[in-house]
Amino acid sequence: MEDLVYDAVIPSLFRIVPEAKDAYDAWEMPGDPLPYIVFGFLEESLLTPAVESGDHPDLLRRIFEFLEGMAVSRSEEVVTLLWVGLFEAWATSPRTLGKALAYMLPATRMLASQAARQIAGLDLTSMS
Repeated sequence: MEDLVYDAVIPSLFRIVPEAKDAYDAWEMPGDPLPYIVFGFLEESLLTPAVESGDHPDLLRRIFEFLEGMAVSRSEEVVTLLWVGLFEAWATSPRTLGKALAYMLPATRMLASQAARQIAGLDLTSMS
């Protein structure tokens, strides 16, 4: 995966996870898809439900490979988007976070662990 830059995150997400584009398009939000708005919407409508159900392993693989690309991006804006747009919500939901750990790759796991510890005082090593 190419190094993600902030302006390309949403187009890249929509290309790699077309289900995200379908979900966003169904929302009928006017204007250009702004990254924080898209992630806030997708966290609730696609990402968390996919993790909670675990019913779509290919979708989950693509989602978490994309999230790993965000976690290793050289762009601080991209990493912050992942932190704020997803991990802040998951840090307050230990059940979802615990299920998500099964799909996380190394950089994503490290960032999620930092967010969980900082936001909710959670230690992910006890959840693995």
